Amino acid sequence: MQQPTKRPLRILHLLAGSDAGGVSRYLLDLGSAMRQQGHEVIFAGQRGAWQDRFDRLGLPWIDIPLAGGPLAIWKARSILRGYLREHPVDVLHSHYRRATWLGRRLQKHGSPPVLYTLHLSHMPMTWARRWLTDFGDHVHVASMQAHDWTIAERLATESRITYIPHGIDPNLYPIATESDRANSRRRWNLPMDATVAAYVGRLDYPKNEDWLLDVLQRCDAHLLVAATGPHEDAFRAAIAARNLNDRVTLLGEMQSPLSVYQAADILLLPSLREGFSYVNAEAMSVGIPTLRTQTSGSMDLIEQNVTGMYVPIDRQAFVEAAMSFLSDRNRLRTMGIAAAARAREKFTFDKQLEKTIELYQYMAATLQRP
Repeated sequence: MQQPTKRPLRILHLLAGSDAGGVSRYLLDLGSAMRQQGHEVIFAGQRGAWQDRFDRLGLPWIDIPLAGGPLAIWKARSILRGYLREHPVDVLHSHYRRATWLGRRLQKHGSPPVLYTLHLSHMPMTWARRWLTDFGDHVHVASMQAHDWTIAERLATESRITYIPHGIDPNLYPIATESDRANSRRRWNLPMDATVAAYVGRLDYPKNEDWLLDVLQRCDAHLLVAATGPHEDAFRAAIAARNLNDRVTLLGEMQSPLSVYQAADILLLPSLREGFSYVNAEAMSVGIPTLRTQTSGSMDLIEQNVTGMYVPIDRQAFVEAAMSFLSDRNRLRTMGIAAAARAREKFTFDKQLEKTIELYQYMAATLQRP
């Protein structure tokens, strides 16, 4: 990619809303870091569960009804057209297919260019979905699986796709020492000699959190769960019904799950669909291997049987693999050492930020039209 002269940028992000999850995490980290470097970043969407996090960071927000029907979309377009007349931007960065559709209607003679980040690939593509799908002027993917899927589905050509994996700050997730492990296990009232699995995320579709209880019923392990969501009541009931209360610790949502990773031997992610997975990268940085289903991002993060393992999206396959892993803690520790090295080599936020700004600069200089 040609390297244009760097200058301060103005980026308008179009998203469904400030909802809980990885998309908002990506935007919060990126927006805050870009502002610190002198760029201007604005967000437009509906206010959601994590709106207070955007507000605390002082990230400008334009409230638009993007999740509504045609009338709502017309209103959103009207609001943003008025904003852009007074505040032109270099790039419209979309994080939702409907937002990309809106971005197209904000362009004037092809400017500003629309960048679409594909956060979740391998979606069903019926003829109707395909007809309504627009991946913008350029596509950012966070995994090579998403890259290959986009090309296979003929949603974008190779020249219109840039691969930039997400990243984490390893300083926030240092490699766990034996002292860290002991202190964290005392904090969560876990036996020092126990085998401990962790789950960090959401209790919601499509996370398949009930698979975790299948694993516990077949082995003598403990489970730390740093999560909340619409399935929480059902999950609690299932724990009680299976007589697993003494081996499952529910911690709720945590701003930083560092102590959970420090206490664990392995991270389990049985999702039906998953993107890059920040928690996978965080656990690796601490020195914890991950077992996850073969969703988008799994092959990028995990070096198979070296830093962890991915298996087909199949309940029995996941449970069997978990049983094998949990039976050999020495193997898990060896994998954890390799996982920490891989996270620091390939998946740091500094690298993500540098490459993303380079992409913005390229789009602003190359794809803008007079």
